[in-house]
Amino acid sequence: MNYKEKAALAIESFRSDIVSLSKTIHENPELGHREYKASKLLIKKLRDIGYDVEEKVAGMETAFVARKGEGEPVIGILAEYDALPAIGHACGHNLIAAAAFGAAVGLADIIDDVEGSVAVYGTPAEEGVVENAGGKVLMLDQIKKADAALMIHPGPGWGSFGSTNARESFLVEFFGKSSHAGAAPEKAINALEGVLLTFQGINALRQHISGEVRVHGIIKNGGDSPNTIPDYSSAHLYVRAPSMPLLEETYTKVKNIVKGAELATGARSNVSKVANTYANKIPNKILSDLFRENIALEGVVYPEEIEVRKSGASTDFGNVSQEVPSLSAYINIGDVTLHSPEGAEMTGTPEAYDAMIKGAKALAYTAIDLLIDLDNLEKAKKEQKERMKKQDR
Repeated sequence: MNYKEKAALAIESFRSDIVSLSKTIHENPELGHREYKASKLLIKKLRDIGYDVEEKVAGMETAFVARKGEGEPVIGILAEYDALPAIGHACGHNLIAAAAFGAAVGLADIIDDVEGSVAVYGTPAEEGVVENAGGKVLMLDQIKKADAALMIHPGPGWGSFGSTNARESFLVEFFGKSSHAGAAPEKAINALEGVLLTFQGINALRQHISGEVRVHGIIKNGGDSPNTIPDYSSAHLYVRAPSMPLLEETYTKVKNIVKGAELATGARSNVSKVANTYANKIPNKILSDLFRENIALEGVVYPEEIEVRKSGASTDFGNVSQEVPSLSAYINIGDVTLHSPEGAEMTGTPEAYDAMIKGAKALAYTAIDLLIDLDNLEKAKKEQKERMKKQDR
C-alpha cells in the first residue's frame, strides 16, 4: 500500500466524523474572530489524532496552528470557519474547515514515514465584514514558515488555477453640524451630503479606471430624521484591483474624492480601514496540475487549465500566496451562487459533503507529492517567485 492509498483509507475511516464536523460548524455559524465553537472543535479533533496544537496565535482567540511530523519541508493546510452575517455559511467555510481536518487525518497516517511535517493553520475572519478581518494577514509570520500552503474552496465547478483581486475595506465618515432642516438649514453642515458627493465622485471616476477595478459600497448611516440635517454620516466601501500597485493607486484616488467632498460641504471627513489589506492571489500552475492529477484519482476529471481563471472576489489567502507557493482549489458543490441564502443551503447538502471528502483526499495526495518529491516543491517555489516579479501594474 502506497502513501496515497494509506491516506485515503484513513480519511474514509473518518468519513462520518469529518462530515459531522462540517455539519456542526454549518449549524452553528459564527462571525469572524468569534468562531469559538468551531475553533474549539477543530483543536480537539486535531489533538485527538496526534497533532500538537498552539492556540491563540497572533493574539487571536480563535486562531491556532496544529503540527505533526519533524523538520522540513513543511506543508501547510489552511482551515477557514467564519460565517457571514444573516445568511450563515453561504461561503462554505464549514466545508473548508472539515476538508482541512480530513487532509490532516490522511497525512497523520503517513507523516512519520517521510521527511518533513504538516502544519494545519486555523485562520479566523476571512470574510471582510468584521473589524480587523483577515486572520491570515495577522498570522502571516507563522504561515510563511511553510514551504507551500494548500486549501480548498466550494464553488459551482472543479478547478485549481485561479487568481483573485486585492482589496481594501474601509469606512468613510463625515462629521457636520445638525440643525432644523426647514427652519434653519443655513446653520447646518450636512454630513450626508459628504457621503453622497463621495459616491458621485466614485461614479465619475469609473470611466478613468481599469475595467478590472471595482469600487463599491453601502451607506451605513444617513441620519435619523428627514427634519434634522444629519451631523454624522458614514459609508463602508471596498476597492478591488488585480494587483497591489493598482489597488493602492485607486484607493488613493478614492481618498482624494473624500477630501474633495469635505471641501465642498465643509463637513470634516475621516477614512479608516475596517479590515486588513487583502493582496491579490498568485496562481501556481505546478500545484494546480498536481491537484488536478490527484482529484482524478477520486474519479473527478476536468481539462487542464491553461489560462488563469480570474475572479473578482478577494481573500486573505492572497497574502499567503505572495509569500509561499499556494493552492486554493475549487470543489464542485453544484450550480450555486455563494453569499446567498441558496448558497447557505447548498453548503450543507450530501453532495457538498461528498465533494468535500474528495477535496480532502486530493489535498492530502498533493501534500504527499510535495513531501516525497522535492523537485515538485522547488518547481512550485520557482514559479511563485517568477509570477511575483511579473505582477501587472
